[in-house]
Amino acid sequence: MRAWVFHIQHTSEKIFNITCYRTTAITRLQKWVKAAGINKTITWHCARHSFAVNVLGAGANIKTVASLMGHSSIKMTEKYLHVIDQQKQDAINSLGDLDYDCEVVSV
Repeated sequence: MRAWVFHIQHTSEKIFNITCYRTTAITRLQKWVKAAGINKTITWHCARHSFAVNVLGAGANIKTVASLMGHSSIKMTEKYLHVIDQQKQDAINSLGDLDYDCEVVSV
C-alpha cells in the first residue's frame, strides 16, 4: 500500500478513468473483484470509497487523492476523512479504561 501511495502522489493519472459502457465497466469490476478473491458484491461507488479511505488512511495527500478521483475540490474528498477519524477513535477506545496511578508534573 505504501508503494501505491508513493506512486499516486507522484502522478496525475486517474484510478477509475475508464471510458466504456456501463455494462462493460461493471463486468470489468466484477472480474477484478473475483481475481482479488473477494466474495461480495462490489459496486463502483464502493470501490471508489474503499480506494479513497485506504489511500488517505495510508497517508496520501488529500489534494492528490482528490485529483485522482476527479474531484474538482478537496471538499468532496474530505468526506472520506470521517471514516479515518472514526478508525482512529476506535483504536483509542480499544485500549479500554487505562487507570494510571501517576501525577502530572509541569516542567
